[in-house]
Amino acid sequence: MIGMAEMSSKALIAILVTCLAFLLEATLAHAEVPAAKAAPDDGAQAFAFDGGPNGASLYRTRAQQMVADLVAAGETDLDKLIAVIATDNREQLDHIVINLATQHIYECNFDGQILSEQPVSTGKRGLETPVGEYKVVNRAPKAYSEKYKAWMLHWMGLTKSGDIGMHGLEGSSYERLLGGQASHGCIRLSRAYAKDLYGRIKVGTPVSIVSDPKLDLAKFEPLSRQAALSIVLDAIAPADPWEMYY
Repeated sequence: MIGMAEMSSKALIAILVTCLAFLLEATLAHAEVPAAKAAPDDGAQAFAFDGGPNGASLYRTRAQQMVADLVAAGETDLDKLIAVIATDNREQLDHIVINLATQHIYECNFDGQILSEQPVSTGKRGLETPVGEYKVVNRAPKAYSEKYKAWMLHWMGLTKSGDIGMHGLEGSSYERLLGGQASHGCIRLSRAYAKDLYGRIKVGTPVSIVSDPKLDLAKFEPLSRQAALSIVLDAIAPADPWEMYY
């Protein structure tokens, strides 16, 4: 049997972190962690987060990689590992969804959860905004439409031709029509929201334009300590450390 003196430092760290993880998990289970919900009995697949199968899988994979990188760099403090996961940028804008059926814009995180939503006006009959997958290709505090002889405030273009973009308008009368089809094909936002979004969105941000009256996007919920612990355990204890290193 291999003596303790011969064990690599990497193995010792793995064993130590694993033991601490299980001790903390047992403590949480008997103290602050609420009773787990019963698994669904209708054959539906259960996920750790409300973002759906793709969102949950994406976040768990990303978070586990973050933990693995920290452990590889020598971090062994379980509380610090959990804190990194629990405070990760799940509240930051990752992509936009615009639903023509409801005339709403949804800011979503990388989990696919809604961070905020606002009413919009998309293309009226005969000038409907086309559905599709876009990205913000350019930005300008103010842009002029030669075709419609109008200034567009806080322009966020979705096509290089300038045919489709998100923006506000001068004046406020158009804001009464938000929530209904009223534009020439662009996505009209309130002046206040256009300014706010413009200050946060980046060139390259994905924008999905859909038309789905039954679109069901989950609301954002902060990650619980229990969920963060589960991710950390999955990352640092994928197998028996003795089997991994010997």
